[in-house]
Amino acid sequence: MEIVTVCLETLGSEEGRAFVEAAQPEHPTLLDVAHQVDAAFGVVNIPNAVWIDEHFNIVRPAEPAWPAPRATGARSPLLDSGDARITAIATQATQIVSWTADEYANAVRDWARNGARSRFVLSADEVMARSGDRDVDGSAAAAHFELAQHFERGGDHDRAVAHFRSAHHLAPDNWTYKRQAWSLTGPEGPFRRFWQGPQDGQDWEYDSDWLVDIESSGPRTYYRPTEL
Repeated sequence: MEIVTVCLETLGSEEGRAFVEAAQPEHPTLLDVAHQVDAAFGVVNIPNAVWIDEHFNIVRPAEPAWPAPRATGARSPLLDSGDARITAIATQATQIVSWTADEYANAVRDWARNGARSRFVLSADEVMARSGDRDVDGSAAAAHFELAQHFERGGDHDRAVAHFRSAHHLAPDNWTYKRQAWSLTGPEGPFRRFWQGPQDGQDWEYDSDWLVDIESSGPRTYYRPTEL
């Protein structure tokens, strides 16, 4: 069995490499600057995992996945940051539910031991059903997202924003589209890469931000339950 992790980051080595090097992984780690993994496998949030067997068949499609339990409701030190926005974000983040974190790693171990006989391996029909359909809006959103990345890498931020906004409108439940766009705007700062949103009265380029959306949808819906 081989584990491969993928960092989704439009600016690639400029942004993602430091985090990979800090983690010091002992397995292959890729920097996906074109977001090909989420386009091919339907990743709309992270962390997600896809199971691929030795015959290159997908036996579990993209789904929320954690290597270990995540403590729901644990107190974050950011709650005492003194910044009202960061405190509000931390409050929402501590309520996010990782539905099967305590079971997922054991499911992976079962698959490693039993292969195709594992009860967690899905049939081709089940994989297709859980993968969902891509409708016209979803396909158009993917095209806008790809164009946005192209313009961002080329230094044309204004045109990138226009396409990011279209992608968000067409695929409002895709957190990957949103977080990538949000992280590429606004001033540099220690919280830019996660706590994206308007800061210090700046003009914000998007209709929403992480805090607005999580408060609207509720932290318990941030990840859909993983059906094991």
